[in-house]
Amino acid sequence: MGEFFSTILTLPTAFYTVLLGVVVGYWLLSALGLAGGEMIDGWIGSDGHGHGAHGFGDHTLVDGAHHPQHGIFDPLMRLGLGGIPITVVLTVIVLVGWVLTYYADVYLLRLVPGTPLRIAAGAAIIFVNFCISLPVAALALRPLRKLLRKMQPGPPRPILGQVATIRSPVNRVTGTASVEDGGAGLILQIRDEDPQRFKRGDRIVLIEYLEDQNAYRAVSEDEFRGG
Repeated sequence: MGEFFSTILTLPTAFYTVLLGVVVGYWLLSALGLAGGEMIDGWIGSDGHGHGAHGFGDHTLVDGAHHPQHGIFDPLMRLGLGGIPITVVLTVIVLVGWVLTYYADVYLLRLVPGTPLRIAAGAAIIFVNFCISLPVAALALRPLRKLLRKMQPGPPRPILGQVATIRSPVNRVTGTASVEDGGAGLILQIRDEDPQRFKRGDRIVLIEYLEDQNAYRAVSEDEFRGG
């Protein structure tokens, strides 16, 4: 047991041990109702259009209001992790990285002679295992993604042509808008190739539903009315 703790508390395994402690702490706080919502919880490239204040599209991780460098999540989306809560994705990535690094530390790193070489090898192990963790996490979470897609309500296609209000900066992978429906309102995912086209508070008209992203394209209300 002493050897186990020595391994997980020294580099390179300690790197993932710290990250694992962070995600475990987050889940404990979530269980106590002290974390979530406005924290890092969200959906990578959320597939949901959202209903009301608690829809899938609300407080998304890729929301430009929170993450202006939207491209940071492109690799995760290309691996098929879109629509999965980011906390779940990070937890699996960190857990896989921790396991891989622990066994690499125990069975490989100790064969490397000399402290300088071990430090270099440890850094390489951290990086390589992170790269390996991404596709492994994608593979492990694929059934969850399919389940979440089945649980999401169907897209409200009749809302095309309705006016919406931009809630967060819009670009090709992020952005939300709200539509008044006489009730709690709808929170929708909006996409546009030009990140400068819309700003928060702009009124837009929904013109196209993007089925593969469960999002919408839009034009400004003035443009739609020929102004």
